[in-house]
Amino acid sequence: MTTRTMVPPPDRPSFEPGRRFRVGFSVAVSVISMFAIVAMLNFWSVTRHVWRIDVRAGERSSLSPLTLQTLAALTNAVKVTVVFNPADDLFPHVDGMLREYAARSPHLRVEVIDYLRNPGSAQLVKSQYKLGADAGNLVVLDGGGGRFRVVTAGQLSIYNQDDTQAVMSGEKREIRRSGFSGEYHFTSALAAVQEGESVKAGYLLGHGEHPPDSQEPLMGYSRFLEMLTGEKNLQVETLHLGAATNEIPADCQLLIIAGPTSPFLPGEITKIDAFLQRGGRLLALLHPYSVEKGTGLEGLLQRWGIAAPPAYVGDEQFTSYTKLDVVARNFGSHPLVLPLRREEGALYFPLPRLVGPIPADRLPADAPRAEVLVWTSDAGFTRSGVKDGAAAFDPARDLKGKPMPMAVAAEKGGVSGIAAGRGATRIVVIGDSTMLANESLGKPFETANNRDFANLVVGWLLDRPQSLAIGPKPIREYRLHLTDSQVRAIRWTLLGGLPGGVLLLGMAVWVRRRS
Repeated sequence: MTTRTMVPPPDRPSFEPGRRFRVGFSVAVSVISMFAIVAMLNFWSVTRHVWRIDVRAGERSSLSPLTLQTLAALTNAVKVTVVFNPADDLFPHVDGMLREYAARSPHLRVEVIDYLRNPGSAQLVKSQYKLGADAGNLVVLDGGGGRFRVVTAGQLSIYNQDDTQAVMSGEKREIRRSGFSGEYHFTSALAAVQEGESVKAGYLLGHGEHPPDSQEPLMGYSRFLEMLTGEKNLQVETLHLGAATNEIPADCQLLIIAGPTSPFLPGEITKIDAFLQRGGRLLALLHPYSVEKGTGLEGLLQRWGIAAPPAYVGDEQFTSYTKLDVVARNFGSHPLVLPLRREEGALYFPLPRLVGPIPADRLPADAPRAEVLVWTSDAGFTRSGVKDGAAAFDPARDLKGKPMPMAVAAEKGGVSGIAAGRGATRIVVIGDSTMLANESLGKPFETANNRDFANLVVGWLLDRPQSLAIGPKPIREYRLHLTDSQVRAIRWTLLGGLPGGVLLLGMAVWVRRRS
């Protein structure tokens, strides 16, 4: 019988030095990663004060029968180019709706371009459609053959009127979106590019107006003309009304009077008034140099509820070294300027005139509704002592230390803020025509939003879409409101609790392994 002797295995350490190093290194990396995550969360919370969760952004809402009918009638290919910042809170709504459009029609092709990550592709689109260098957050619908429409981000939102009134009274600061009007504008644009509809605008000349083809910085209007023919896709024709046989064409949908300096003939005023009486749209920009003598346009505007007295406007707080210009950050409650108010924009007026609504008690009951679009700050003042091209403050007539109006919108025959059909007159009067001249219009949007303002003004004046039956989609926003004590508790939890917990867990694992 063979006897086997069992030899015990050699002693081996229960925790190898290499393994100990790997575990320690893993714990260290975990702790550093957690600190990095907490730091990023705190940085994000500091730079974004409002936390917003949009519960409808990813939902597929049913399209209206008119939209479905328009999509079913598409026979030619339509290219939709979305030039947008995906971080913008409107982008999910735009992207989701256009994807639903594309799912309903094989003739629709959607391309999304992030102009921050792909500036080269965005620049090609801007060059192709003659968009501004700073253009962004817009949608281009191209039906081929030179037929296209541009829908800007400022047109896509309906804002909460209660918030607007609260802002005007100083109760709160932020204006919430209450509706998304993308379907309303996209369907209108689709119908227009398929039917080849041409929107015509008339640019009045003959009274010293800004030359529309001039590239001169201070008085030229070539950039504004490029915006009209490019971003707005308008067919702009110059008009002369001096001859008795010259009339405003019947198919002219927008009349532009940009800075006249010499008087109008009585017959010309009559033709402009008749154009407005039949539901015309007018953009009148008053030249600073015509304040002393006037042009006759002031009397016409007065009949439509708008006053343009011979006075300049200044601002002791928001002005440059010239002391004649105004940087306006105070906007009214009109839907036209709500996008600028929400984004806390600014407008640059080199030499503004006083333009405001006539008080209701001095107007007949059926007079147009006029609202102020842009004010100075509370440090505004007027200068009515105008003589030989100079202006002085007259204590007997002028006002000081209160907001002064510089731009007005008036409407008759429609509901303010809602698309108006033919027969509804709309007028915008701006007290400084040089704010849309080449130099002012080309200012970077970080400095002034003059180009955005021009886009919004023209868009509101031409708001005659075919899809009047399409209402905006409601937007619901949920916010998290925290007290100071709750914010402190969250801060210490993020800064101390979570990293400390990870550190304690790592130490517990290390001690257990050591034992």
